[in-house]
Amino acid sequence: MHKVLSSEVFPDQRLPIAGERVELGADVIPHSHAFFEIAVVLEGRAIHLSAAGETPLQRDSVVVLRPGEWHGYVECEGLVLRNAYLGADIFGMLSGALIPGDKAPYPGDQPPHPSVQHAMRLLEASIDDRWTLTRLASEVNLAPSYLVRLFSRTAGVSPMAYLNRIRAERAAGLLIETDLPIATIGAMVGWHDPSHATRRFQACFGDSPSHYRTTFRP
Repeated sequence: MHKVLSSEVFPDQRLPIAGERVELGADVIPHSHAFFEIAVVLEGRAIHLSAAGETPLQRDSVVVLRPGEWHGYVECEGLVLRNAYLGADIFGMLSGALIPGDKAPYPGDQPPHPSVQHAMRLLEASIDDRWTLTRLASEVNLAPSYLVRLFSRTAGVSPMAYLNRIRAERAAGLLIETDLPIATIGAMVGWHDPSHATRRFQACFGDSPSHYRTTFRP
């Protein structure tokens, strides 16, 4: 199943919010997301597929998906959607942006740097590696301190904070899609200490891995 990553959707990683109007005249194969998605039906009708089953959609129907959930559309008849995409940790980022005196990271302030984009792709491709800042900086031929400055300018967080974010997103998907033990999932995304994995996941989602699975897995 195709997995849609945050870097494929958000033009500015500093404030991972995006939206689009989508017109569907054909089926959309099941796929999963590494972020929140809210879809509102503007026109038409279809059948929504997810782990919860098949749901008929019509005008004003709303679909809400958490990171890791999969879905698709069949029997689309003039279906027009307004989709909103929200990064897994957007609520914490927005809260911080509203603190008086802080400058919120608005899209367009700083164009993405090619070395930062390269670093993001490296982290996403080998999420379970034992990454360090020194190793990542060497891979993109930059000094560690300079990479941190460039990365923070583009993504609003340090390289290692970004790595923790995408690890949490990947873990959320595995919690919903598989029966694997939490410790195994942690190791698969690069968190080899189970207690460390739980703390990191909870820092991103505000929920423990076990409760997240119990609550959101059909």
